[in-house]
Parts: sequence; C-alpha cells; structure tokens
Amino acid sequence: MVSSSEIASKLSSDRYNPLIIPDLESFLKDQATGQQDYSFEANLTLVKFYQFFPAKANTEYQLLAATLALIYGNESDVGAILCLIPESVKSSSDSAALIAAVENRDACLFANLFDALEQMENTDLQSIASLVNSLKAKNSIRASVLETLSLAYKNASTPAVLKHLNLKTEADLKALNSNVIQTVDATTVTFTDNAGNTKRNRNSADGAGAGAAHSRLDYAAIGSLFGRNMVVAE
Repeated sequence: MVSSSEIASKLSSDRYNPLIIPDLESFLKDQATGQQDYSFEANLTLVKFYQFFPAKANTEYQLLAATLALIYGNESDVGAILCLIPESVKSSSDSAALIAAVENRDACLFANLFDALEQMENTDLQSIASLVNSLKAKNSIRASVLETLSLAYKNASTPAVLKHLNLKTEADLKALNSNVIQTVDATTVTFTDNAGNTKRNRNSADGAGAGAAHSRLDYAAIGSLFGRNMVVAE
C-alpha cells in the first residue's frame, strides 16, 4: 500500500513523471476501499497522465476517480475530473449512470441521484460497484444533501427529507448524527441556524415562517439559491 505521505512526496517531486502512474492507481483503489482518505489532487494528476499518455489510460480508473469526486469531493471536483475524461469513455454504457448521478445532483433532484447510484451498483466495473454500495459512500452523499437542504430551509417535512436521503424511518435519519439537524420528529426536521436558512423567507420549505411543517421541498427554490454546481445527492 502506498501511503498518503508517499503520494504527497511524489506529487511534489515527480508530478510530471509518468513512472508514478502505478502508485497513483494503487492509491486510487485504496481510496475506493476506504483504506486511504479521498485525494482530489492525486486523482486529478492520474487522470491528467491518462490524457497525455492515452496508451496507459485505464477506463475503470478514470470513472472511479470521477465517482470518488462525486461522493467525497467538493462541488467542483467531479466536473474537473470529467472534463479530462475522453468523450469515448463518458459516452460508454459504464458511465451512463455516473453521468445521470452528476446531472441529478446538479439539478437538486436528490431522489433521482440515489436511483442513479443504485444503477451504478450493477456495473461490471467492480471497484465502482463496491464503492457506491458502501454505507460510508451513501452516508457521505446524504451528508451533502442535508448540508444543501439546511442552507435552503429552516424546517422541512420529515417524510420529504427521508425521501431525498433514500431513508425509511425517523430513526435512520437520527442515526446519521448530522450536525446540521437541530431536531427531528415524525413530522418535521428543523435545521441548525446558518446564514442561509435564517434569512427572510428561508425559514421553511415554502418561506412561510419558522415552526411550519411542510410536505414538500421546492427544488426550484434550492436551485435559485445556488447558481452553480452543487455537491448533493437526491
């Protein structure tokens, strides 16, 4: 196993040396299995090497790098990775569910995002199937969804939030131990105060004010708050 410190050293001293490709690939696989923390810099460097040395390119690892960016990266990571992946790879059947997941995330269609992730579990690319099927990955996506919803709303319907997180019960939601949730009961999720949800008309899913519980979340309202790519899962 290549350690994160070894990778950092190689990126510092040999960033343009294609001989480090095997180490970057090994490190990528270890991120997917949870043996190493996610590293956007290392994965981006690997995909750049593939772009300049196409004979060394590995389709599965390109898509794995993009999948890790979707699950663990910030809002721009997956776009930066995908723009370096050839169209021939992005248009393949193996990447269809990944592209759908990214598009649904960016459109704030959170439930659809989880549907796309479930489709990714059926891919023949085992590293990706195992990654998206892991509880760690799913909860990372759920954390980003909750973060986004908390910026938009002070209160939301518990059934609606469960649907957007692909969870079934109030207990499942509580088990996430999210620091963006202040309280949750059978009817209402109240999010912790932040600069977004305490602004005027941001107190509830339809802007009706604090204390109201609502049965839906307004995707258009969320989208208007973030005129950019978002790190969320439906």
